[in-house]
Amino acid sequence: MNKEFDEIINSRFNEKIMIDYGIMKGNNRIIFIKSGQDGTIYGYQNKYLNIAHIINKKYGYTVICSSNPFDGTNPLDNAMNIIEEYCNKNNYKDYEIYYMGHSNGAIIGAQFGYKYPKIKKMLLINAPLMINYHKTKEGLLKFSQDKITMIYGDLDPSYKYVELLNNIKNKKINYLVIKGQDHHFSKNNYDFSQLPIKYLLNN
Repeated sequence: MNKEFDEIINSRFNEKIMIDYGIMKGNNRIIFIKSGQDGTIYGYQNKYLNIAHIINKKYGYTVICSSNPFDGTNPLDNAMNIIEEYCNKNNYKDYEIYYMGHSNGAIIGAQFGYKYPKIKKMLLINAPLMINYHKTKEGLLKFSQDKITMIYGDLDPSYKYVELLNNIKNKKINYLVIKGQDHHFSKNNYDFSQLPIKYLLNN
């Protein structure tokens, strides 16, 4: 079992919802992972905790994993406050955020990520394109930082809609399809942790 998070923060989003944040402490590059709808900071079979451990150990980056009790509104103001408080506490005045989201976490990045200049890159995995596509398109068109990479497995339900991304004329965005993978990238012992390393950190 990999190491646990160094710190867990429970933040009140509104009267009904708490959002959890698991922090693996590192330097001033923040890797922020937003899980899918109703997902935890750990992920299925601890996949987000494992990613946090691998990235933190290999690169020394801070990794912050967020639960996702999503209710249809933008949760990223809350996340940016948590990240800013962490950076202030550690005297990281010049920090940047690399965003990774899966499923609904990817949709959140696509729709709202452009609002936060600290978010330099995004990796959006199997973002459902059949849900409120116009809002997703609007958010992607407005992104002006370094890069967005969108990834789909060809067994994911959104794969049949991937060509819609060709209508989003923003040179900051590219997408790719990985054959033989489903919504959770669970086929053939696929190493999910390689996605952020290959397409977010080294791309």
